[in-house]
Amino acid sequence: MQYLFFPILILVMYFMLMRPQQKRMKEQRAMLAAIDVGDDVVTDGGIYGTISELDGDTAFLLVADGVEIKVTKASIANLVVYGDEPDE
Repeated sequence: MQYLFFPILILVMYFMLMRPQQKRMKEQRAMLAAIDVGDDVVTDGGIYGTISELDGDTAFLLVADGVEIKVTKASIANLVVYGDEPDE
């Protein structure tokens, strides 16, 4: 019985911790691959903006009239959905 404890514990840890994290990472990569110019996004730092240009791993966000910042695509946390648009 005690020989089965550690393999079972490892399986439980995999399904409770590692697998959900891998799923979130996969969803994040898919979201970053799908972003395009004109999308409203929020960064990891909490800055809201509209993507004005994409250049490889860099995104330029329009955060106010005439104010544009340069961020890495990896720092984009979420797409912002306004109004009656369906959640994904």
